[in-house]
Formats: sequence, C-alpha cells, structure tokens
Amino acid sequence: MPQKPIYEELEKRVRELEDLMFKGKPTVGTLLGNRRFLADLIENSGTLIVIKDCEGKNLLVNRKWEEVTGLNREFVIGKTDDMLFPAEIARQFRKNDLRVIESGTMIETEEVMEIPSGSRYFISIKFPLFNDEGTITGLCGIITDITQRKYAEEALRKSEKKYQSLYNNAQVALFRNSMDGKLIEINKRYAKMAGYSTVEACMAEFRPGEAWADPKGRDELISLIKEKGFVNDYETKIIRRDGAHIWILFSATIFPEQGLLEGSIVEITERKQIEEALRRSESMQRKMVANIGDVIAIISQTAINTYKSPNIERLFGWRPEDVVGKSTWDIVHPDDLESTQDFFGTLMREPNAFGTTECRYKCKDGSYRWIEFTGSNLLHDQDIRGILGNYHDIMERKQAEETLRESETRFKALHNASFGGIAIHDKGIILDCNQGLSEMTGYSVNELIGMNGLLLLAEKSRDTVMTHILAGYEKPYEAMGLHKNGTEFPVRLEARNIPYKGKNVRTVEFRDITEQKRAEEERKTLRDELIQAQKMESVGRLAGGVAHDYNNMLSVILGYTELALDKVEPSESLYDDLKEIFKAAKRSTEITRQLLAFARKQTIAPKVLDINGIVERMFKMLRHLIGEDLDIVWRPASRLWPVKIDPSQIEQILANLCVNARDAIGGVGKVTIETQSMTCDKAFCDTHAGVSAGDFVVLAVSDDGCGMDKETLDNIFEPFFTTKDVNEGTGLGLATVYGIVKQNNGFINVYSEPGKGTTFRIYLPRHAGEAMEVSAEAVQEIPHSRGEMVLLVEDESAIRKMGQMMLEKLGYQVLSAGTPDDAVRLAGEHKGEIHLLITDVVMPGMNGRELAGRLHALYPDIKTLFMSGYTANVIAHRGILEDEVQFIQKPFSMKELGIKVRATLDD
Repeated sequence: MPQKPIYEELEKRVRELEDLMFKGKPTVGTLLGNRRFLADLIENSGTLIVIKDCEGKNLLVNRKWEEVTGLNREFVIGKTDDMLFPAEIARQFRKNDLRVIESGTMIETEEVMEIPSGSRYFISIKFPLFNDEGTITGLCGIITDITQRKYAEEALRKSEKKYQSLYNNAQVALFRNSMDGKLIEINKRYAKMAGYSTVEACMAEFRPGEAWADPKGRDELISLIKEKGFVNDYETKIIRRDGAHIWILFSATIFPEQGLLEGSIVEITERKQIEEALRRSESMQRKMVANIGDVIAIISQTAINTYKSPNIERLFGWRPEDVVGKSTWDIVHPDDLESTQDFFGTLMREPNAFGTTECRYKCKDGSYRWIEFTGSNLLHDQDIRGILGNYHDIMERKQAEETLRESETRFKALHNASFGGIAIHDKGIILDCNQGLSEMTGYSVNELIGMNGLLLLAEKSRDTVMTHILAGYEKPYEAMGLHKNGTEFPVRLEARNIPYKGKNVRTVEFRDITEQKRAEEERKTLRDELIQAQKMESVGRLAGGVAHDYNNMLSVILGYTELALDKVEPSESLYDDLKEIFKAAKRSTEITRQLLAFARKQTIAPKVLDINGIVERMFKMLRHLIGEDLDIVWRPASRLWPVKIDPSQIEQILANLCVNARDAIGGVGKVTIETQSMTCDKAFCDTHAGVSAGDFVVLAVSDDGCGMDKETLDNIFEPFFTTKDVNEGTGLGLATVYGIVKQNNGFINVYSEPGKGTTFRIYLPRHAGEAMEVSAEAVQEIPHSRGEMVLLVEDESAIRKMGQMMLEKLGYQVLSAGTPDDAVRLAGEHKGEIHLLITDVVMPGMNGRELAGRLHALYPDIKTLFMSGYTANVIAHRGILEDEVQFIQKPFSMKELGIKVRATLDD
C-alpha cells in the first residue's frame, strides 16, 4: 500500500490543481482522465472536496468531507443537499452552487454547516466543470474549515470591544500621548475632568502643559519619569478648562519603543477638601474639647485612664497628666465604687454598648463633685480601644434635687406626720387629707374625702368650730374630736387659707392632745414631787447639820455621865439622877441616828445578804414590838435574790414600819410582811412614779388599819410630820425609812386609802453576789488595854478631854492633841511608841484622812480609828464606809469605844 502524502504535499497538489483550472477550463474528462492522480489528491486532501452535477446531486466526496459532516459517502452519493442538511443550510449551498453554474466562473464564499458537533464555518472555493464541448456539466467545491479562526476573530472582537468599553468608562482618567506631550487617546473620565470633549482634548486647542497650576511641578514630574521610566501617585494641582483648580494623583509609564507615554490620573480634589475640612474639624474639635463644659475621657478595659481632655483642670483641678495612666477607681467615691464598676462591667460585655451612670468624682483638693458619665464601648475601635465617654458636671442639679427632695420630704413628713392630721376642706367638705387624720379618727382616707369635717368633732364642739370656719379664724384653739368608734378625745385645731386646684380653700391641722393633756397632768404631779423632794432634801441637809452638832453635845453628856456613874455608888440618890440623864441622852442619840438616816449621812457597812434571814431573825422581836392584839403574818419568797445593805438598816426599816402599822390599827388587826423578787420593765415604770427599770427585791409591810388620805400621803416622809398625839411619836420613823431606801439606791411606794389599810413596798436593787449569813452580835465585856499607847486628836476640847479620860480608865497611855499639827509633833516626839491614832474626821486645816496618811507614811505600824458625828466623803461615799476603814459614830459610850479600839488594834 503506497504511503499517504504528507499535508504539505497535498497542499502543493491543490495549488497545482488550482493552477491547472485557472489556466484552462477543466473538464470532467480532464479530471477523470487523470483518475489516479485525482483520486489520491481528493482522498488525502486536508480540505473538504465535493463534486456535484448541475442538479446538485453529489457525485463524489472525499474522506475529510465524510469526517467533518459525519455522513457516509455511500449514503451521500446521488443525493442533493436538501436531503442531507437542514433546509436553511441546504438553500445556502444551493444558492452558491447556482451562482457558479449560472456565471460559469469560480467564487469564494463563507458557508456555515450545521453538523451534530455544532456549527462549523468554512471558506468554499467553487468552480464549474465542463465537458469536451465546453458545456457546464457540474461543479467542484474545495472547502477549508475556518471555525477556529472565526472563534478567535470573534473573541478578539469581543475583547477589543470590552477593552474599549472599560477604557472609555473607567472611573480613572486614562490617557496616551506622544513624548512631546500631544494627546493621542483619552477616555471619557479624562475629558470630563479636564472640562473638554474627547475630540477637543485630542485637538490642538488643548495644551496639557498649560493645564498645570504649577509649571515647575510639571518639569519636576517629567524629570522623574525620564529618570525612572515611570511615576506613581504624584500629587499635584491642575487647571480645568473653566479655570477651576483641581488636585490629582498622576501615574504614568514610558514605552520608548513606541514613543508613547501611557498613564492614569485620579482626581483627589474632594479628598483634599475632606482632608482640609478634617484638619479644620480636628482643630475646631481640639478647641471645642478644651473649652466645652464636659470632660472627654477614654478608659481602658482595665479601668486605666488613657485620655482626659484639658478642661479637666478647670472642672476638677487635675491636669490630664495627673490622672492619665492611673486607675479611674482611685478617683471615684468609695460609696459609688461598686455601682460604677457594675455599670462598666455591663458596658464592656457588648461592642458599641451605650449607657449613662452617676457617681461622685474626686477633685484635686480632696472634695467630690457629682458627675453624669455617658459612655460607649469602643474597645474594638483601633483608634479608641476603650470606653469613650464624657463627664458632665451635675453638682448643681444634685444640689437642686437634694433641696427638692428635702423639701418634698419635709412636705410629706408634715402632711403625713403621725403626730397630726391634716385636711383640706371647702366649706367643711374634706377635699384631701393625710394618713395621720385617718389614724387619728379611725376612718380610711377614702371615707374621709367627701365627708363633712364637722362629723369628726364632738357635738358640743361643732358650733364653735363652724363659727371659726365662717370667720376665717387662724389662731390655734382646742375642741373635742370624735373617733369613728364614738370615743371623744381632745384636739387642737389650726387653720389657714390656701390655693388648691384653682380654688381658695382652707387647710386645717388636727392635733390629738390626749398625751399632752396627760403629760400636763403628769408634769403637775412631777412638779409636786420635785417640790416635795427638794423640800425633803433641804430638811435633810438641815437635819444632818443639826444631828452633827447635836452628836458632839451628846458625846460630852453621855461620856461624862457614864464616867460620873462609875464614881457614884448605886445606893446614892445621885446615881439615879445620873442614870436618868444617861437614859435621856441615849434616847436623844436614837433621834440623831434617825435624823442622820433620813439625811443619808448615817454610817453604814453594807453586806450582801438575804432579807428573809434578817426578817426571820427579827420576827420574835417584831411580834413583841407590835403587841399581842395583832397578828403578824410572814410570807417569804422562795429563792429570793440577794441585796447589798447594812443589816441594821433593814432592822430600822422593819421596826419603823411595824410600829407605824401597829399605831394605824389601834386595836385588833393584822400586819403582813412579804418579800418578792421582781423585774421592773418599762410598762411598770410608766405606771409607777419614781420607779426605774431593773431587777429588785421587794420588802412589803401591809396593815388593815385606818389608812391615809391624799394630804397625809403627801407628807408622810417629812421629818417630824406625825398624825399621832403629842408625846406619842417623833415624826422621824418614816423619814428614817425614806432616807435608808434612798441611800441604798432604792425607791418606796405607798398604797393607802382611808378605811382600807396601808401597804409600804420597798424596792432594793438586786446584787449579783452570794448572800452571807448575818448573826446577832454576842454580848461583850469591855476590853481593856494591853499596855498600848493611843494618840487622840479632836478639835473639840470637851470631847477630847472626855475621850482621854475614857481611854485612860480602860488602861491606855494617851497622847492628846487639839490640832493635826500638834498630832504630828507628838508622833515625832514618841517615835515608835504610838500604836493607835484616834482622830476626828472633820477638823480645820487638815482632815482626819490626810493626817492618818501623813503619819502612816512616817510610821507604817500606826493603826487608825476615825470618829465623827456623821460620815464625811473623806472616808465614805454617800455614807458607805470605804474598805478597811475603822469608824466609830459619835456619840459613843465607854463600852462602845473600848470594843472598837480593841477591835482596831487586833485587826
């Protein structure tokens, strides 16, 4: 099988065939005569070859035609195109075929063939075929496939169109010009920017060089381009056709081989205007920030101040550099810190969150000002990166709010004050009222509104009140109010004219004065009690002073009488006389003792004790004291609280009250003694005058005697007051009880009515310690000296002389001194010999306590016994002896002195 010719060889043969055809008229015979040659040429040609007769029937097609059309040649031979192709394609082929046959000449035309793989484009060269006689018998078509070329041309056309569209419609000014500056091509944007049409800009009347606002700038630009071959974003200013100056960014590149300069221009006039406006705005904002009333601040996520506007110094005293970089919490008031931190925490949770809070901001001088902080979360903003906000000074507003709040509070407090009711009425009809009126009258506020106000008053007060309403009376006056439950109570009314909802009405205040009336009564009672107490106090001071002086005189009488009795035999008549003097002096001593008890100047030695024990120890004596006609009932309380008191004082109280009860009964009757542990609370104190709250032990003595009227009750504790006949009583018994109770911080209540008996209730404070056993004192003989020396100091010479005689009779060596200075001198002369100092308490120049202290400092072994008609503060507090102080009460007997001296020496 012969080798197929290569493509170049076939092309060569086609060209030879074409030359042959163009040199002479090709005939079918000629072609067929060279059958072998033609067969190879046609079959192996890279182009499509077809031979048709004049009716359009296919006589021959080559392999390429078969490949391209996809039609089998056996099927094709003898058929016309309209039997093989769509009608439109067939008509196209037939039309071109007829042109060849009719003209007898060759044509070259483009044809389209629709085949299964799609449309294909061809260049068809068609020429007629002749027979030997020169008659056209058919035609031959040589068809070249140009589909790829057509696609490339179409793509190029579209690309050029797209490029031109992009070029003309670009939002950037584009240009191409020669190296001498003549514009060759520009787009619409360039023309619009320059103020020329596209044609005008490329014509001679437009001179780009003349458009430069600064020719030197153009020369600089050209130098840059020539030096580098390009320039990017060169900023300059040019002049439009209308004379306006515009800013541009110029970019260009040289293409030397073409002699062209191509580039772009971006107009930045608006940007430059914005930049200028921004610059002016920033300058203005800086001035505004520095001069506005609010402080602008930026606070970081960690609460650090990163910016503070300069006006912070004017408002708060800080310079920006004082606070920037420091925690904002350092200058928030501690009381506002938690709420402010909560506000910032909420603000930071969400970008762009916005909010307002109030707090107190610290000034440089340490004071605080109220501010309103309005902030926005701009942590995500790269320029801010924090909370952007402003501090608005609201100090004046806060002060105004506080003033308003105080005013409202005052008004509300006045309107709703519990101490008074307020009503606004028009001719007696209540328009408005407060809660106080509701509480006072028992009606609800809703019930009161619309009610006639006269119904809130007792019948007997209504005429008076109505008269005052009609007269416009404005001074306070009293009337009787009427509660919803029908009870009446005293009120004070005061009214004023006021404007109310466009009308002239009256407001009236109802003041319940029940408590005031009760208080006035109580004040009267207390005033009477105060007067009584003051009178008792004055009498007590007088009694104390009298008793003191009286004791000194009794000391002399008793002492010398006792000494005289020792010198007289009992059988002598003088002995009985002296004995009567001694008895009278002893009775006088009891009177002074009672006076001192009343005046609370009695010398006492308190002990913690159980009162029940004292009563039981005295019970037999008390029964004897009140007599056989009276029953005495003893009702002791179990587990009675202890008290601290001198046992002798309990004995005085019981003796005096029982004697009083006996005299009040005056025949057959009953005396009851009771004890009780009791806690006095506020309610009890409110209903019992003179009582204070606390725990107390109560000692009560009651009788079923004649009782007392009010006048008697008002005076029973006064000294020397008595209802008994002359020589039947001194009037000091109850005064003594009163003084003892007061001296021991207690109080006494009396309950009595004529014909119903009397009860005295003594309240003594509870003591926390344990009670001690109190036993009766054993009968003692007079103890004598054991050779000791005594220094006796007394400014009253009679008492000093008597005391010396008593001590010497008891066997003591006695040094006697009339003044403290003499005592000091004697002590110095008998250094180490003196065992005991007996000194009066109250002396001119130096009191007994000071003297004892001075001698004890010099001679520590000297013991001291004080003596006085009453206890002074130098050795006792309110009559209570200080610890380890030895004391003997004037007047005293030789036996009492001897016992006390021995006890002091042996202590």
